[in-house]
Amino acid sequence: MFINHAAKQVTAKIVYYGPGLSGKTTNLQYIFSITNPRSRGELVSIETDIERTLFFDLLPMNVGLIKGYQAKFQLYTVPGQIFYDATRKLVLKGADGVVFVADSQELMGQANTQSLENLKVNLAACGKNIDEIPLVFQYNKRDLGSIIPTFVLNQTLNVFDAPYFEAVATKGTGVIETLREISGKTLALIKSSIHAQQDMAVSITAPVQFDTNTSQQIIEKAALPVRKLSVERLDELKSPPLSQPGTDSIPAVVSADQKPANGNGKETTLRSIRDMAAQFLDGFEDKSRLTLIQKLPITDSRLKVDIRDAQDSVIQSIDLPLEPETRKVTLVFDLKR
Repeated sequence: MFINHAAKQVTAKIVYYGPGLSGKTTNLQYIFSITNPRSRGELVSIETDIERTLFFDLLPMNVGLIKGYQAKFQLYTVPGQIFYDATRKLVLKGADGVVFVADSQELMGQANTQSLENLKVNLAACGKNIDEIPLVFQYNKRDLGSIIPTFVLNQTLNVFDAPYFEAVATKGTGVIETLREISGKTLALIKSSIHAQQDMAVSITAPVQFDTNTSQQIIEKAALPVRKLSVERLDELKSPPLSQPGTDSIPAVVSADQKPANGNGKETTLRSIRDMAAQFLDGFEDKSRLTLIQKLPITDSRLKVDIRDAQDSVIQSIDLPLEPETRKVTLVFDLKR
């Protein structure tokens, strides 16, 4: 969870996980379409030429925590394909709850299992245990033919005896029910943690309610008002107010040596660099929990990177020798005050 003391707000991060095309984005599309604009933030997309991460903020109607603090949820999707595992792991970092969206089609059984195993591994890499994190299963596409029976999905996937919902995300069936369940489970865990810190008894948490209108027409994906962020500039990831009074913002900017490679006047193939540059910086709101993806040239089989602060001063220089057959380099930065 992320606590903004200036705004008296606690934000829980919920990640929608699952195989490609299982319906993760469709869930967010439906939720965004039917919720009151006053209770949700803008829909943001971090895109490269090969992958996309979506998220937006959502305020419940009836949730308070303690000492005047209110709760807010931030909903994320991750790329479904295992190929994009680095991005999936970075988006999953800091998650307070997970919705696993399974594709009910028979031909997707193995993909569901592989994605769930990938979730376990990536949670462990983030220091979390799938047995302990709030988890809800959604069995999507129940309106299609040749689908896996629910009891089989529970036997093969839901060995944790977690709550589950049958869904048809394109029609909104089971979508809000899934959201309410994962929000309630996540909130209960956060509330227990806060009350334990204050040495107080945990009060019963009422079901989480959102300001929705199910008769509202679903916005088509092509018409969604998505704010597409440049992957080249971290400062575009920030929407005011981001810093608390009395704190300094510390954006991180990655640059690289732009000299021609091998002296022949031609740059080598650009490599993708994923930089979680602003993860959990004090004084930032949750939109700093993003991935900066930047393509940098390789010069003479070396990757040279300068990390700079807001005053363009070099904080750290990195000079990595690379093997000639290197196809991809991933740098992960965890910056803290």
